[in-house]
Amino acid sequence: MACMSSATENLGMATAALAVAAAALTAFGLRQRRYEGWRCWVVALWLTVLGMALVAASAAWATPAALALGLLLLMQWPVWSVVGLRRFHPRQALPGREAIDWAVLAATSLLAGGATLAGTGAQGLAVASTLVLHLYAATALFMGPSGRDFTPAQGLACALAASGLLPAAMALPGFSTLEPLLAQAAAAAMGAMVLAFVAITLVCERTERQLRDSRRRVRLLAHVDTLTQVPSRHQFRDLAEHALRQDEPGTATLLIFDVDHIKQINELFGHAAGDRALALVSSTLLDHLRAHDVPGRQGGNAFVLLLRHTGAHDALRVAGRIVHAVQRRAPLQQLPTVSMSFGVVQVGLGESIPGAMRRADQALYEAKRQGRSRAVAASGNEDQPVFAECQRLGLALA
Repeated sequence: MACMSSATENLGMATAALAVAAAALTAFGLRQRRYEGWRCWVVALWLTVLGMALVAASAAWATPAALALGLLLLMQWPVWSVVGLRRFHPRQALPGREAIDWAVLAATSLLAGGATLAGTGAQGLAVASTLVLHLYAATALFMGPSGRDFTPAQGLACALAASGLLPAAMALPGFSTLEPLLAQAAAAAMGAMVLAFVAITLVCERTERQLRDSRRRVRLLAHVDTLTQVPSRHQFRDLAEHALRQDEPGTATLLIFDVDHIKQINELFGHAAGDRALALVSSTLLDHLRAHDVPGRQGGNAFVLLLRHTGAHDALRVAGRIVHAVQRRAPLQQLPTVSMSFGVVQVGLGESIPGAMRRADQALYEAKRQGRSRAVAASGNEDQPVFAECQRLGLALA
């Protein structure tokens, strides 16, 4: 009798502690963004609290019906946990399907409930049903995706397996018929506590990850021109200088180019047409670049481009392809002929990006002086530029 009273007290204390954990998870979820799956975890905890209370009451007053119902409620949390994870990680599919989870829960609950009501002779069947249910849920989590996002679920899988094996161990010869049932209640309480910590961990990690992603997008927007979606002037300089440090000196070519007569396009067709022209040029530019090339917008109608592992002659061909593609796409954007002028320089040994841009600017001015719609390559130094090569590019804007 004293042992029974002690067990009842322990169950009561465990029920109170679990109720606090369930209330904490509920309040935590109400204050945070409620992700898919969170409600399943809350339901799992409260069902376990109710089941613990019924088992404690049945141990105190010897009511078989309360014991059977309590044990059925304690069997709910493994499947509710798995279903919650399926919904929380919809893109990281767990083995099986949610419908199978509910079918396994229904079958094992019927067996365990019937065995508990049948009396002491069928307690082994109840414990076996509980073990099957816990191992099913643990296996689904163990076989789930690997990776950092799923690490808490692996810990929950260990708790599921342990909470199923403990009552089974208590069902071995040498233990009383009531001990496996009390062990099931204790194991369910411990497992549900683990679930509460796992749920909070998953929600916090996802919230933190989304916050980091939001900050990264804000930084990106600060460094990317909103109209053209290419790096801003300052960001281009940082990216280009980083690229030069990674490459063998003297292997990069820098191009500066303008969209010709953008003011005329604005005046004749409206500023919206001018914006469409700039967006068309930038999208075409991005389509024709390699992943390691660095584009940028200088402001207004001016763009800059660093072609890595490319000579000046090849850069002129790249400029020609970009202009040809822009002029082919312009009618689809209800735009007139769009022409561009380029200044091209090979970045010298030890030359900085600002120095190369000043030389490219000189070549660009020479292209404009010669009538625009062309690319001019410059060599020599800034004080004595040599305009070595000139190439007409597409059609000139009338």
